[in-house]
Amino acid sequence: MRLIFILASVLLITSEAIAQPVTIVAYNAENLFDTEDDPTNPRDDTYLPLAVKDANRPAHDARCEQYNGTTGFYAEECKTLNWDNQTYTTKLKHYADVLSAMPVLPDVVVIPETENKKVLDDLVAQNLTAANYTVVQLDTSDKPDSRGIDVGMLTKLPLAGTPRAHVIDFGNAAKECGKTRDILEVPLQLPDGATLNVFGVHFPSGASPFECRARALKTLSTLAAALPAGSLAVAAGDFNVNCNESPTEGFSRLLQRGNWYVSPLATHGCNAPGSTKYVDRVMDNWNTWSFLDMILVSPELSATRPSEQNWFADLGSFGTVVVHPEQIAVDEDNKGFIEPRRFDPKTGHGVSDHWPVMMRLLQRRS
Repeated sequence: MRLIFILASVLLITSEAIAQPVTIVAYNAENLFDTEDDPTNPRDDTYLPLAVKDANRPAHDARCEQYNGTTGFYAEECKTLNWDNQTYTTKLKHYADVLSAMPVLPDVVVIPETENKKVLDDLVAQNLTAANYTVVQLDTSDKPDSRGIDVGMLTKLPLAGTPRAHVIDFGNAAKECGKTRDILEVPLQLPDGATLNVFGVHFPSGASPFECRARALKTLSTLAAALPAGSLAVAAGDFNVNCNESPTEGFSRLLQRGNWYVSPLATHGCNAPGSTKYVDRVMDNWNTWSFLDMILVSPELSATRPSEQNWFADLGSFGTVVVHPEQIAVDEDNKGFIEPRRFDPKTGHGVSDHWPVMMRLLQRRS
């Protein structure tokens, strides 16, 4: 019986009876900065060549301490990291290698933690020219608290309108939440001419209260509700909702009120699988996982509701995509525990502290 299910799965993926799926990936790039100093972005001082840093001391060190503290890992990294052109191009190549190793090159890639449009232009020009990706990156999150990074997007699908960025207003929780990355809204044209509205997100980190992520999700839901009735919408990216928060009634109610559907896998708790490791501070246990990265879909894309639209989301296809050795790190004690492999500029190995997640959109009628 088990063999039958496996064969059925293969047939579902390869059958010509299903028109070409649209694949959507969310893949946090983990600090994808270029090598140039942007005077308007004080948080890019870490990601400069060491020669540039040395030529501007002690002013460079003073800026590092202003935004990273006077001591500790981040202050030291800001002062000593050599983010030169070789490091930068290696980082780009490894990220592209993961996308290229996927079963199909994604139609849409939502990419949190990009400094500007240039880094995505370089990613495509140096490694992905054959994919014919259109780059969307509006470079609007310029406040220091946002770390000078934005959500970017690569798309094979044509634009169906003008991309927009939306600021998240935290209201009376602004002091606790600070600033965060803007929500990127990009309307795209599906193969049959229908419009798919893709929201790219990177919500406040786990260092802030859950209320901050809740308010960000409410903003996202408000934007989706403002679309014309019957619209197709997908929200993808780094929601930063950890495995202790995602199974809660509070989060499920936020999804219900926002009319979002999500794979149950993303809210199943702290067991594997997941897109990144989650440290349980109480149990001091690294063998726990979170789906910080999710893909949500609107009601018209749900397979459990009737719809006049021709597309639905295969929620069962949602999951992590681990396809390249540079994605995998083994624990320092070498006991065999694995986690996503951060990019290490000193060794030139690794990609990101997140694994990508993927989901397919299928046509109801071929």
